[in-house]
Amino acid sequence: MRKQKVLFLCTQNSARSQMAEGLLRHLAGERFEVRSAGLEATDEVHPCAVEAMREVGIDISGQRPKGLSTYMGKMNFNYLIIVCARAEERCPKTFPGVGTTFSWTFEDPRRDEDLPYDSMLERFRAVRDQIELRMRGWLERPEEELKRLREERERERRERLEAEEREHEASEAAVGGPLGAQEHDPFRRA
Repeated sequence: MRKQKVLFLCTQNSARSQMAEGLLRHLAGERFEVRSAGLEATDEVHPCAVEAMREVGIDISGQRPKGLSTYMGKMNFNYLIIVCARAEERCPKTFPGVGTTFSWTFEDPRRDEDLPYDSMLERFRAVRDQIELRMRGWLERPEEELKRLREERERERRERLEAEEREHEASEAAVGGPLGAQEHDPFRRA
């Protein structure tokens, strides 16, 4: 069976997306080829992310932050999973080469860099656990359900496009055609 490709995306690729990459590889690496990236990649994975994952037996110390350009246009993905609200706001609604996009936004554990290390690590643990819970739920869905979900999203997209087209046609008809020109037949009776 060919592995499905998953890309986790966040803003800096230093915390949430790195933990998600490590978790999915650990939980279902035989089913998925896993990558992560950031819109503005930093220089290193946050030390608290490395430690929080080490505590559950997952080593992400060898992972490095990567920019989105590392993959886009070079690799196709079955799934793009956005794990932070800021990345979700800044991303286009569709990506070329991506099958299905999911939004799993988690709070930024780095939001207050002035916290003592132990308090910061506690935040990373909480986010790690939230990611794992969400991921396990996703992995337990039967493949048929995921296929149905993809088909449903595609149907909704087509319906939205058709509704926009009908709305456009109705507005053209209201002004008398595409250019607002009304056809006039002097021999036609009113």
